[in-house]
Amino acid sequence: KAPYEAANLNSSQAAAHMLSRFSYGATPGQVDAVVHQGLDNWLQAQLQLRNDDSICQQSLQVYPALAMDVKTMNKTYLAGPQVKKMAMDAGMLAQGTTANEQDPKNRQAIVQYVRQNNLQTERELLRQTLAQKVTRAVYTQNQLQEVMTGFWFNHFNVSKTSNQARPYILSYERDAIRPNALGNFRTLLGATAKHPAMLLYLNNAQSMAAADAPRLSNFGARAMQAKANSKKPMGLNENYARELMELHTLGVDGGYAQKDVTEVARGLTGVTRIPRRGGGRLERMVEQVPDQVQPGADGFLFLPFLHDSGAKTILGTNFPAGQGMAEGEKLLDMLAIHPNTARRIARKFAVRFISDEPDEATVKELAQVFQRSGGSSQAMIQAIYNSPAFWSPQALRAKVKNPLEYTVSSVRILGGQLQTPETQLPVWIERMGETMYGCVPPTGYPDKSEQWISSGTLVYRVNFAFALASGRVKGVTVPLPQGKLEKVAAAVMPGRPLDQALRTVRK
Repeated sequence: KAPYEAANLNSSQAAAHMLSRFSYGATPGQVDAVVHQGLDNWLQAQLQLRNDDSICQQSLQVYPALAMDVKTMNKTYLAGPQVKKMAMDAGMLAQGTTANEQDPKNRQAIVQYVRQNNLQTERELLRQTLAQKVTRAVYTQNQLQEVMTGFWFNHFNVSKTSNQARPYILSYERDAIRPNALGNFRTLLGATAKHPAMLLYLNNAQSMAAADAPRLSNFGARAMQAKANSKKPMGLNENYARELMELHTLGVDGGYAQKDVTEVARGLTGVTRIPRRGGGRLERMVEQVPDQVQPGADGFLFLPFLHDSGAKTILGTNFPAGQGMAEGEKLLDMLAIHPNTARRIARKFAVRFISDEPDEATVKELAQVFQRSGGSSQAMIQAIYNSPAFWSPQALRAKVKNPLEYTVSSVRILGGQLQTPETQLPVWIERMGETMYGCVPPTGYPDKSEQWISSGTLVYRVNFAFALASGRVKGVTVPLPQGKLEKVAAAVMPGRPLDQALRTVRK
């Protein structure tokens, strides 16, 4: 028997439920198409990325930043302080202006300077980042990959509220998260740990060995000592080490102590990134000893003269002295396969795809799958699909959609089209309480109903539905279904029992 048959669901009901969890919602006629294709076959095509995604890729062509590497992005999209200085040097803004960019006069002068000189700003990069996200969610045929991209970005959260990390968010999602969203957890953990967005958001880019700590190289020791004794000292920073264990792997009750946090932070010293703007002390030092630098993708650097090379003990495991970058890799290996990591990731999968309060037996089974598969996201999704808990009456329609899911699924079920890049869906999503890429704490947004349901946000959900149905959502067109109430309801709520909904509407 198919796994859903034990729950007394027919194939249409099962397809509708699967699409509601493993995609951003069904498109017109898709429930019947999945039934015809076979639910197993649809899922395997999603897991293996076997779908033609040319329409989505064509829609993304209007966002030039997507085709740029990190270095090119940094040169093309300028930060506010850079533009202000350029405007002051050009005489369009008074020298020494300290008022913020939102001051009407200053803002007008800066906008005029940007237009006259055909410059691109970080504001434009952020606009493209938001727009490409909703474009992918609406159009991609590889829906499960996009759902998992959102899941993992939220797990390894980086916020646009960080001025330093913000210019790297598009690359972070594109290069570190999406390619690994259906892959191996250890690979994903390493990709996020080394990306400039994470290094800057949680301050590991500024973390270096203490002044009296042993190093792999003595180059720059005097300069680093001077920096350590300055008014703005730079030394060991434990922010990323703490969140790496508390949020990304073991969990807050994962069995580690403060000493482990400090030791992890020591092990990750020297892990940094190429500075965005040239001329700084770090860049000059890198230029002097290029043979000592270990570069990586997207501007990642390991600098041995900033690394604490002393021996360490983390979670009872000894790390010998002098290991360098291999020490960080060994640390990530250990955390990725730890049983507490398996339990934490299993629970997050169960909450995301089954219900807000999954039963412990299901979480335990998923943790075992995580460990047996080496942290495979594909294996976890397959296990959820085969789990009785996924198809139980308690799981059906038990999850409240977050604002991104709600707006995108509304457009998809009506067969809507986005007028890229003018779509205003990101504006509506923020009104409903989800600032895209804007969750300030590193925890990411809670994946539970109470996060998204309040009197204020519900009003905006209703307003969005009216606006969408009446063609008043800028940049979106939807061909509304025509016919009798029963026909329309069946089209927009496929696989759903309609009696109760229709009774309410008829009243």
